[in-house]
Amino acid sequence: MKALSIKQPYAWQIIIGQKPFEYRSWLPGKVTTFLLVSAATPSATDFGWGLANGLALAIISIGRVSREKHYGNYAWPVQVVDLVKPFPVKGRLHFYEVDDAKITRLPDLTHSLLAYRQDQTSDQAIDFINQYQRPLMAIGYRQMPKKYQKQFEATKSWQAVRELWLKRHAN
Repeated sequence: MKALSIKQPYAWQIIIGQKPFEYRSWLPGKVTTFLLVSAATPSATDFGWGLANGLALAIISIGRVSREKHYGNYAWPVQVVDLVKPFPVKGRLHFYEVDDAKITRLPDLTHSLLAYRQDQTSDQAIDFINQYQRPLMAIGYRQMPKKYQKQFEATKSWQAVRELWLKRHAN
């Protein structure tokens, strides 16, 4: 399957429905679905620590892409088809191949994701939270630099971690 690496937090925003478009300077060609892989490092401009990096996360469909550029980029309408059992992937630029045999679709968790998008406290959302979101957050936490882990341990606040990150990146 074709795969595309997208930095955090954007990969996670696509999954939870907060980012309906992926912006690229190039058209997807004949690719209509791809394996969403979180890039090995998070965005340098938007806070993405605490989110898992370097993993396959979901199968994504690309809707009809207008040939008109928006602010210098093409807007690809993207939507989750299925969550997949996360596994490490060494990303590359542009589309690249990942062996289909490595991909395990999780349709029950995809259903739970859709419930989560509607109401994060619903009984149907619990499976997505417990079986997908929390394990990925644990991985992301372990991948985070120690200075941010220490900030989180001291404050139990992701907002405090974000503020530390912003402070360090403002210079």
